[in-house]
Amino acid sequence: MKSFLKVFRLVIAFIFVWPIFPMAFIGLIFYYLFYILHLKKAAIAVSRAIYYFVCWWMLTFLGGSIHVEGRENIPENSEGVIFAPNHNSICDVPLFYFGLKRFPSMMAKAELFKVPLVHGMLKSLECIKIGRKSAHGVVEAIRESEKRIREGGSLVIFPEGTRSKTGEIGTFKSGAFKVAERTGCRIVPVVLKNDRYLLESAGSFRIVPLYIKFLPPIDTSSLSPEDRKNLGPIVEKEVREEWAKYPAFK
Repeated sequence: MKSFLKVFRLVIAFIFVWPIFPMAFIGLIFYYLFYILHLKKAAIAVSRAIYYFVCWWMLTFLGGSIHVEGRENIPENSEGVIFAPNHNSICDVPLFYFGLKRFPSMMAKAELFKVPLVHGMLKSLECIKIGRKSAHGVVEAIRESEKRIREGGSLVIFPEGTRSKTGEIGTFKSGAFKVAERTGCRIVPVVLKNDRYLLESAGSFRIVPLYIKFLPPIDTSSLSPEDRKNLGPIVEKEVREEWAKYPAFK
């Protein structure tokens, strides 16, 4: 019976979720249309409004009920900051973007920039290419990230480096905060919880409560040189303690 429910829910999810692909494609078309007309700001505004709707559509029709807290902790759009969420699922990205209501830059593997359509999507989101197969590729990505932060742009990183296999929070790597260490920018820890169950536990028709909370920014410029080199444990502690306060989906 459980297997039947899982298949049935996935079929229903597919019926409602498949429109995200043409909707995302429409956002991409508008981006290039305005970009060709040398209206870059309009290209970004229109395409991201569509992407925001896509995030809501995806999370809602996969069975999620979204709870957002801590918006008052989000710095002004003109300030270069780093957002640091924990990493549960492929649904982390739409949940994060929906909760934040804006689209900071994100690092993406160089291989993804070679995929048709995906390449355009990454460009429209101003993602930063990182070539992990060479030290040069990593250094270039860090330099580009530093430049964006200093110019007032924001960046989102997942300090665990990969998705959690158990649903528990993994170790936050201090190397992920190299840009913050060098620029002295503020870091906003972000808690994401339960979105892994939208895809990974589809055996019931229950609504999944999705939690996202933006914690008070950490001012790295006020930290000692030693602490700035060990930002991983500092940010992880903030996220882990707040994450534990939210009920897990069972």
